Amino acid sequence: MSDSLNILTLVRLGDPLHQRRAVLEKECFLSRFAKNHNYVTHNFSLPLPEYVKDISFDAVLLTQSFLGGRNSEAINNRRENYFADLVKSIPFKIALPQDDYTCSETLDSLFCKWDVDLVYPACCDHWEVLYPKFSRIGRLKQGFTGYISEDLIDETFRVKPFQARSIDVSYRAAKLSPVFGRMGKIKTEFGQLFEKHAQGTGLKTDISVRPQDTIYDRDWYGFIENSKSMLGVNSGSSLQDSNGEIHKSICNYLVENPKATFEEIEQVCFPELDGQTIFTAVSPRNLECALLKTAQVLAPGHYGGFLEAWKDYIPLEPDMSNFKEVYDLLMKEDFIVSMTARCRDKVLSFPELRYANHVDDIIGEVQDKCSLSYSGREASIPLIQKYNEEMVGIEKTFWRRKRLQIKLRNSFGNLGLRKLKKLLTS
Repeated sequence: MSDSLNILTLVRLGDPLHQRRAVLEKECFLSRFAKNHNYVTHNFSLPLPEYVKDISFDAVLLTQSFLGGRNSEAINNRRENYFADLVKSIPFKIALPQDDYTCSETLDSLFCKWDVDLVYPACCDHWEVLYPKFSRIGRLKQGFTGYISEDLIDETFRVKPFQARSIDVSYRAAKLSPVFGRMGKIKTEFGQLFEKHAQGTGLKTDISVRPQDTIYDRDWYGFIENSKSMLGVNSGSSLQDSNGEIHKSICNYLVENPKATFEEIEQVCFPELDGQTIFTAVSPRNLECALLKTAQVLAPGHYGGFLEAWKDYIPLEPDMSNFKEVYDLLMKEDFIVSMTARCRDKVLSFPELRYANHVDDIIGEVQDKCSLSYSGREASIPLIQKYNEEMVGIEKTFWRRKRLQIKLRNSFGNLGLRKLKKLLTS
């Protein structure tokens, strides 16, 4: 036990009934892959037991979900009021942000104010633009939006053969807000434009941007594996909303103009700002397709420097101007099988994309900086055990009450809440 660290992981995962397995595994990756250490994983919404401040932690991880919701004043206030003092008291602080370009000033200020030691940005460049203050006083190391586990490598060692796959071209994406600039617009329209051009070609497509068609967890892997090819675009944004004002402006404008086009919104809410800086990152989908040997038909881009056009993916212009060329390649089974095999091998050749490497890196950083004595660390283990035992019941009760509140609110409506509250408390 002498080399076991005490680590606090802060997450914001919401109601367990609605938690996605993939998100949960990603946010709690350290306790999942480095089990020989002692962990407290606290969910943002839950009450924080008073005794947690008496636990001697070596490090704290501020996860993507904990740092999310930066456009919400309520979330920002709770993060500051409930967690700032605790985080500041912990010797080594690590942040794992994503969508850094959204309210980047909030992140930059928080990292400085909370004395964060190390940040892993998901964006592959422009760190000085995202974190002008922190980049002068703290450390930044490249992070990624997703990593590859050894379990996933084993599970995808044998995949469905090309001929056995029933979908020729697939795509899933969310309909993004204009706050992500033209990159977001392309992501929304890419599949629709492809499907329009594919009419009459005989291609079997499964393309949607509708929320109800979202596929989760293991079903998502099955969907990819049943696809001979999958469309994709650059992950990221071509617009930096450093303080959330663009988001507010867009929301207000859409209230008055719900049918406004992207061009109209751009002219009013962020004229001449889109494209000044392009923020991109390799996405989990790029890695998943590579492992499952599904050909990637992508809008040309950097993809973290891991994927090269024509060798690892087929580049398709966002305006579909080279659709015929792409279609011809999709019809060549030998080309697709060879490319997907090469892409899998290439992706697996990068150690930085492995969870094992990421975990070793973080644990190594903590061990290099930890200042707790063995006795101090061991003395906190009973409190860590107490937390992990009693929070099971506390969490169940908390979310049961939350669900009841939501059910009552939906049943009676906001206009009847005061009367309902009076009835329940009388």
